[in-house]
Amino acid sequence: MTPWRILIADDEPKIRAGLRAQIERMGLPAVVCGEAEDGEIALELAETLRPDIVLVDINMPFMNGLDFIKALNRTRPGMRVIVITGYEKFEYARAALDMNVLAYLLKPIDLDELRRVLRAAMDSLEAERAHNRHFEWAISQINARRSFLREEFLRDAVAGRLEADEIRDFGVYFDFPRSGALRLMLISVRGVASGDKPWSHILRQYTLQDALEADLPAGLGFHCLFTDDRGDIAMLYEAPDGADETVRAAVRDALRSELGVQARVEVEPVEDVTALADAYDAAMERLTDRAALSPVVDAAKAYIAEHYADSRLELTEVARSLSIHPVYLSRLMKQELGMPFARYLTHVRIGRAVELMNDPDRKIWQVAEQVGYNGANYFSAAFKKVLGVSPAEYRTERKQS
Repeated sequence: MTPWRILIADDEPKIRAGLRAQIERMGLPAVVCGEAEDGEIALELAETLRPDIVLVDINMPFMNGLDFIKALNRTRPGMRVIVITGYEKFEYARAALDMNVLAYLLKPIDLDELRRVLRAAMDSLEAERAHNRHFEWAISQINARRSFLREEFLRDAVAGRLEADEIRDFGVYFDFPRSGALRLMLISVRGVASGDKPWSHILRQYTLQDALEADLPAGLGFHCLFTDDRGDIAMLYEAPDGADETVRAAVRDALRSELGVQARVEVEPVEDVTALADAYDAAMERLTDRAALSPVVDAAKAYIAEHYADSRLELTEVARSLSIHPVYLSRLMKQELGMPFARYLTHVRIGRAVELMNDPDRKIWQVAEQVGYNGANYFSAAFKKVLGVSPAEYRTERKQS
């Protein structure tokens, strides 16, 4: 282990020599790396020698000990400072402690006390070094898993499991562009390839990723592929207007040539990274409309379309009407619609509410009741979560347009 480095700053040569000799005899894992007879020289040596521990006197020429410590805290804040002085004045001791001095020792020095204080300084330095090593290791592990964490983040974001502030903060960490040209692409091959294994979606994702990296479509800048909760591939990417068809064709061609599968693709603009779930829902709705749903999910959609205005409508009621278990229905809806029952019901209700609000004579509370909400407050919260604005704001914007 590299010994800790100690700098001695005292205007008396005998004191400096005595401290050096005593420290060398203590057998501590430390070495005196330098001596200074005034504060200015001590500050220069602190910059060049980079000691871990500084023993400093208060009364020194040109720059006294307290001014030296103040300057040292600005330039080398991690050093451990021990004051050794003949000044017993309370104001000096208080000033030193206010500057995070580790100890304030009076001359003549008690060698046992000096040894104890030096040992405490080294222990605290070792603890700090260990903490820094652990922190650096943690950062390296995070950076090594950055791609995986980014995919997990995007999966949670499109599923609506993250708040806007969380998405915004992680978006900064993952360096998502803020150009306003972000797109979300959903790529569905479910049911096309035969004999799908549990890991098939991973194979498709990385095959597509490699293909795109090998031959980037024109206009494709930032791009990140991930899988959603259904196991379908999604891609967040940056492209200028007019480049979507090029990217879409490149994705289809890559999957067909590399894996022999046909893909259904939907693209939705992402106005802001916090609106990922909305973009996903919009793309998924179009993708779902084009896909062949199972008879169970198709019947569930029909039942919801007929009964959405009932504020008491729940998953158990829909499942009972179809004579199946609620858990099974919930799983099927999430797999095939890309969203759980409650979220799908909310989208149906808000979609119908938008239609009803085109009638300017219809009050917002009346619309709320007609689409299954007991009270305008619950309706307003659901409306804003789906569309990003309150019902009143939506109406105002429509009047102005």
